Amino acid sequence: MANRIDYLCGSDGDLLISNGDFVVGISDEMHIEDTIKSDVGHWKENPQDGVGIDKYIKSTGQEQVLARSIKLQLENDGYTVNNPIVEVDNEKVTITPNAEL
Repeated sequence: MANRIDYLCGSDGDLLISNGDFVVGISDEMHIEDTIKSDVGHWKENPQDGVGIDKYIKSTGQEQVLARSIKLQLENDGYTVNNPIVEVDNEKVTITPNAEL
């Protein structure tokens, strides 16, 4: 499957603009990040899409639940997911989704 192409955003979430036009490029990484950050119901066109990472920030022992949710959501979007890694350290959550198209 080919990479997904979309309008790109900067680290602040704003659309990138170059030479007076929106920047278009490969957006798989941005799409995966948006799916993990957004909650169910966030996307009108896909109301069941989203992991809702904010729900897990101060929880303990939820790494497997979070990894499973990431795997299911990304697979529903057409990605192949091999063992997502979730690490929690002092309220900091590090996710390695191991996802590709």
